Amino acid sequence: MDRHDRRRSRSTDLGDAVSQSARTQTQNPYLPQPKPRFGKLAWAALILGIIGLCGSIVPILNNATAVAALVGLVLGIIALFGSRKALAGTGSVLCVLAVVATVVLQGAMVAELNRVLAGENPARPAEDAAPAPVLRLGFGDRHTWPDGRAISVLPPAPYVEVSEFSRPPAGKRHVQFQVAVRNGGQDSYNAVTTTITVTHHGHVAQQHFGAGDPIPVEQLPPGGEVRYTMVFEIDAEPGELQVSVQPTFSAEETAYFVGQV
Repeated sequence: MDRHDRRRSRSTDLGDAVSQSARTQTQNPYLPQPKPRFGKLAWAALILGIIGLCGSIVPILNNATAVAALVGLVLGIIALFGSRKALAGTGSVLCVLAVVATVVLQGAMVAELNRVLAGENPARPAEDAAPAPVLRLGFGDRHTWPDGRAISVLPPAPYVEVSEFSRPPAGKRHVQFQVAVRNGGQDSYNAVTTTITVTHHGHVAQQHFGAGDPIPVEQLPPGGEVRYTMVFEIDAEPGELQVSVQPTFSAEETAYFVGQV
């Protein structure tokens, strides 16, 4: 074999070795995988959407959570062009729902405030008049306000958490009850303006936002009714459960539904 043939043979062997090395690297499953694009933005959109949705029902605070939801919506839209499209889409939807719920709640509050300023509410009692007695009702009773809106709190029942990550801490338990709202007035009424506070053993109970029904935001026509379930975290020891209810934030009369739970 002459000199030129040996050179061609060495070149061929070298080329085969390079090709074999390239194929080995391509087929190697242990090579680092490409990092997901915009993954952190998708998670941020989801978290801001949850915060915005939970805060949308809290007056004044929902101004801040609505801004957070708008930021999350922008991040979610950007993340849709990345590799976490499902996560980004979920976060974007939650952000939109949070903004819509905030707008509806604030619109209802403004309408109610205008109605109060226009003098449509009953006149305030004179300063020297005796204060109205505390209105204590049992669970299952219904109270009707002067404007025709009627609300009842049905008897509480234990709530068993399905997810182990949402179970109450030691010394606590979850309780659920239904709120029934009926619009007996002449104007439409949005049940989202209903104000509910729960205490147990004299301590304010925390609402379990991950369970129960979302507070309805649709307008109730005259004669319309709606029911929804709320879940709260209370002490494990039995005690007095008190649910205070107002049909609007400006209502002068508060109904207290009380019982041992």
